[in-house]
Amino acid sequence: MQRSKLLLLPLALIIIAFSCKKSSNYSIVGKWSIIDDSTKFDASSRAASSYHSDYIGQPGDYYNFSANGMMYVKEGAALDSMAYEILSNGQVRCTPSPGFTQNYTASEVTATTATFNIIVSRGDGILTKLIHLKK
Repeated sequence: MQRSKLLLLPLALIIIAFSCKKSSNYSIVGKWSIIDDSTKFDASSRAASSYHSDYIGQPGDYYNFSANGMMYVKEGAALDSMAYEILSNGQVRCTPSPGFTQNYTASEVTATTATFNIIVSRGDGILTKLIHLKK
């Protein structure tokens, strides 16, 4: 159970936005294969441990942004789903669980690739993710 909660946070952090001008002509809706997903946590206290992990996408891994506002993720054996919405400023808000929402900005979205840089400051440190997807 604790492991699934730990998996939920990184998956929740892949929320996407279309802030770059060149991304405005492309839709995030559809099924995207995972190229790689890098997660780094820099602990700011002794109560937490720093870590770094790199996940290389395998055949069958995906992020699927449906037109009805749901995002489905399969990364290895982990499955997750959450609601998402595209905001008027081009950002995407993801709601992985009640009471938890975050907005993020995509560094690049094209017709066939998407790159997301996510930085979240938490009370116990800073979580950084870099995710590369392809259609």
